Amino acid sequence: MTEPEATGAALPASQDVPTSTGSGGIRGIFVGPRGIRPGWRLLIFVAILAALQFIVVQNGMRRIPAARELIRQAQSGAPMGPDFQFLFETTALTLTSLAIWIMSRIERRPFGTYGVPLQSAFGKLFWQGVIWGLAFETLEIFGIYALGGYSFGSIALAGPTLLKYAIAWAIGFVLVGLFEESLFRSYAQYTLASGIGFWPAAFLISGLFGATHLLNQGEGWVGALSVFCFGIFGCFTLRRTGNLWFVIGFHAATDYAESFIYSTPDSGLLVRGHLLNSTFHGPTWLTGGTIGPEGSVMDFVVFALAFALFARVYRPKENGARA
Repeated sequence: MTEPEATGAALPASQDVPTSTGSGGIRGIFVGPRGIRPGWRLLIFVAILAALQFIVVQNGMRRIPAARELIRQAQSGAPMGPDFQFLFETTALTLTSLAIWIMSRIERRPFGTYGVPLQSAFGKLFWQGVIWGLAFETLEIFGIYALGGYSFGSIALAGPTLLKYAIAWAIGFVLVGLFEESLFRSYAQYTLASGIGFWPAAFLISGLFGATHLLNQGEGWVGALSVFCFGIFGCFTLRRTGNLWFVIGFHAATDYAESFIYSTPDSGLLVRGHLLNSTFHGPTWLTGGTIGPEGSVMDFVVFALAFALFARVYRPKENGARA
């Protein structure tokens, strides 16, 4: 598979040309007919990101008392607040975007080549993803409710406090969608796909995506499998739409609905300042237990429906992508 096919979007003609004709000897280990080989490019990206993380987080933020306290609270397992969300996600998104931009300069490609074109930011695809995400989570929760595993409870917030948290968490989860999609399905997916093909790369990246969620307190292997399915669905939307804006909106909306609107655990994590005093009751296979709805059998049922419906609504074009 050629690199333009990796994201379903064509590169400018000036970029889609071989950059090196020599591939013999030691040079051939590192450089192919299209420049630096994909594996080495991915390794460089990871190294740049790790260096930025070390400089900014380990030797920067952790020296600031307020930031250090927020990190300590998050690691204690206490419900997460919007302040930590803003700090962590903004920092992580900035560092990831900077690493991608550096790689775009090294490879002489536009930043948008890697699936997040800025000219499409928060456009039609993003809002379509938001609608799909809210519908996905609502269908899942109502399925659990219909089987007797969920109670809505009373309203937990009112007035200005409700408005404050509703807006804060909306912004916070948009940052989550931007960061996690940029980290796993932007540069990494594009580059790995250029070496081994789109779907093998999608399965590997999605497996890593699921595995990282096992670091969350309260998460389990069923939840990690759900996150893997989410990753595959995200790659499917990338393949059909040509960029990541649909899945960014979908990602933000599912997390927002799960954590704030329906007030359940999300990958084992609870947030402070949610809408409902909701409760789960019944078997873990239905409720997901400490994992939350991601650990429920309903999650996999709704994902199957989402795949089928998305495949019908977003048809591939002749070049494998939508405009």
